[in-house]
Amino acid sequence: MIQNFKKIKAHLILASTLFFTATFADDHMIYEEGRHYKSLGLAEKVVAEDNRVEVLEVFAYSCNHCFNFEPYLDQFDRSKADYVDVVKMPVIFNDAYKMHARIYYTAESLGNLDVMHTEVYRAIHLDRKMLMDEDEIFKLFEKNGVSKEQFQSRFRSFTVESKINRAQRLTRKYKIRSTPTIIVNGKYVANGPGTRTFEDMIAVSKQLVEMEYLASSQSSN
Repeated sequence: MIQNFKKIKAHLILASTLFFTATFADDHMIYEEGRHYKSLGLAEKVVAEDNRVEVLEVFAYSCNHCFNFEPYLDQFDRSKADYVDVVKMPVIFNDAYKMHARIYYTAESLGNLDVMHTEVYRAIHLDRKMLMDEDEIFKLFEKNGVSKEQFQSRFRSFTVESKINRAQRLTRKYKIRSTPTIIVNGKYVANGPGTRTFEDMIAVSKQLVEMEYLASSQSSN
């Protein structure tokens, strides 16, 4: 009797699990607009080819939350689908943020952003440096193999200035109030009152990516 009951119980558990899995597969968009994410009223046109989806992190080097979010975003970047592009943009609220944005775009222009991005975070949050003085900033670049001539040729270049201006414009257009903020395809913000943890942000971002990919795939057919 007991063995039969255990078998029946096991079958019921299996059946309920299969039912839940099937239901989830059919309707797995579990995050809600207004609660977990929001649509941007004036979306930025994102140029995407071959049904690609852009995931933009708006960050600040001085932001402790952004520093702690890095491992989560890195993991997402490593495991993302082939059609996803993960990019970053420094937020610009004032001149102090503009200086740190200048560091980011200088490193990008020099081609050593992968190294410098981590070095800047460490300098600010672990070594307690402000990185607001140009000489201090250069020393960090010099430590990572950049000459004075290379640094000066890029730090206030037209390319860097143009990217700073764009970041400043998008900070206002996207109405960024805090960091880190995730923007998907210039249309959705993966931050909402129900998005409370870094894991939530990544999970909501994944759903928005899938929504955008499915929408672009259907429109191209």
